[in-house]
Amino acid sequence: MNDFIDIDLELLRIDTILGVDLYLKSSSGFVLYRSRNIPFNEKVRGNLLNHGVKELYIPSSESAKFNRYIENNLASILADEKVSIERKRKIAYESSQNVARELIQDPTSPTVVKRATKIVEGLVDLHQKDDGGFQKIIQLMPGDYSIINHSANVATYSIAIGKSLGVSKNDLYELGVGALLHDIGKSKVPMGILNKPARLTSDEFNMVKEHVLYGLKMASNNPVVPKQSLIPILNHHERLTGIGYPYGKSESEIPLFGLITAVADSFDAMTTNRVYQKALSSFKALEILLTETDNYDIKVLGELLKLMGPDKANLKLKANPITDLNSEELPKQKLII
Repeated sequence: MNDFIDIDLELLRIDTILGVDLYLKSSSGFVLYRSRNIPFNEKVRGNLLNHGVKELYIPSSESAKFNRYIENNLASILADEKVSIERKRKIAYESSQNVARELIQDPTSPTVVKRATKIVEGLVDLHQKDDGGFQKIIQLMPGDYSIINHSANVATYSIAIGKSLGVSKNDLYELGVGALLHDIGKSKVPMGILNKPARLTSDEFNMVKEHVLYGLKMASNNPVVPKQSLIPILNHHERLTGIGYPYGKSESEIPLFGLITAVADSFDAMTTNRVYQKALSSFKALEILLTETDNYDIKVLGELLKLMGPDKANLKLKANPITDLNSEELPKQKLII
């Protein structure tokens, strides 16, 4: 017997075909209400609301199809004044997670990447209109690391930082696409190495570093990916002092999109639970990043600091603002995988 999940009526678009059967919940169980191929219209919505019904149900086995429906109608949902801003944030973030999952499974697919670009358009629109919503979106982020969650998180952080820096809407879109795709090259790295709980050997670490050029090749060969979106993929592990990879670029050699995603990538890696280290608090992660202003752009760090809220106000943008961190508190392998 199918398990069922509830869906909000406000998410269903008028005169659209959902592609999934809709059910009502009754005292005797779930009853088929509307077939998957019959359009949902305003009269149906009105009748349901008049009878006090605010949610319908779909079989949990159909959740992926419903997620695709939401994704296809994301722009309409985000523009709908009747949909709460809280719901919009959740839908936009979860859509980025869903497409990130498919990107890892099929990173070269023009269809999947095209869907990713549409979702990033929605994320950018939401960030442009939702002042102060960034911290609310952070609260939706899972505490445990996965490539899927990390990709969605880095896109969220990068778009927010870019907006705060005054990046134009179109450039924010291309930054967001690159940030969402920044780790697709890890699909070619053995999972046993990516999930190894111990420190990597030199050979293993070299294999991990290859994900950057793997990802660049995949994205470069995909006609859907904007050229500027290649910048975050190639540069998110470069550092101002030249200690990064794959090319050891330094200072002005690293484009702005690379500087932004470097901070976003490291901050998210530090603040989520990984197999080889527990998550740091956002406060502690910012403290650590602020000791490395020789490696991370100070303006980008400054915008992240402001975005994270007034409770971080006592942190200062200067080199080595703290001197009493234990070595055990510092991120292992310098968080550059």
